[in-house]
Amino acid sequence: MTLSLPRTALSIAELDGLDHDGVIRFVRALEDFGHRMVWIPEVTGREAFTTAALVLSATERLIVGNGVARALERVPKSAGSAARDLAAGYPGRYVLGLGISGAVRERGVGPLPFLREYLDGVDKVAHGVPRVLGAYSAGITRLAAERADGLITFLVTPEHTRWARETVGPDLFLSVVQWAVVGRTRTAAREVARDRLAYYLTLPHQLAKLKRLGFTDADLAPPGSDRLLDALVACGTPGQVREAVRAQYEAGATQVALTPVGPLDDAKLDAYRALAPQED
Repeated sequence: MTLSLPRTALSIAELDGLDHDGVIRFVRALEDFGHRMVWIPEVTGREAFTTAALVLSATERLIVGNGVARALERVPKSAGSAARDLAAGYPGRYVLGLGISGAVRERGVGPLPFLREYLDGVDKVAHGVPRVLGAYSAGITRLAAERADGLITFLVTPEHTRWARETVGPDLFLSVVQWAVVGRTRTAAREVARDRLAYYLTLPHQLAKLKRLGFTDADLAPPGSDRLLDALVACGTPGQVREAVRAQYEAGATQVALTPVGPLDDAKLDAYRALAPQED
């Protein structure tokens, strides 16, 4: 299946901190601003599929992707059944995203064989549902080209995007989640992003990925070096942010999913409004 999705999207982590009505108000505002697609990461709070269902039911046109649902959180039948029903209930508006971390090794199996077998289970109940894989390693990146309709990456530089494009070939859908801080100077943007980055600098798979991209132990020591922040976070006016993410498109991204970083306040809502796609 060839995925045809908007060239620009959002990746929204704010839902973990919102109650039911707050989620509805927030995603309706994003749709009203003109955004066409959101990816929902499964991090520390909400469950992936019930949250996707809530966002789909609360909006009229918004395309929703799990970006990504953690495979270790549920058996393949549960993930596949949920994805099948969301895709059937909201035709053309749902994309399944799956990911796996190195924590699976605690079960005595590596990430690649685990995910390959997991997809076999998903296929038994949700064959044909559009799906992407979250991947950074060479093995799972190649698996995305073999067994999925696309690839989604997070906290990566254009150099990684170029490598991913070369690995999966010219045609596979490739979405890159790009952090951004709007309306702040570079110095202020670093401090805002450091608060969010602190969690990811505790995760072995994220550290391994960043080391492969050339960052040193000194760069990755909390709270993260200026060099690390400047490479991972776009900042400035909305126009400057758009200009900064051009590098991801030029490196081979099909789509860039922006993540405005910082507290969900009026200034951040203004940023979401200003970053609405001008064309797609």
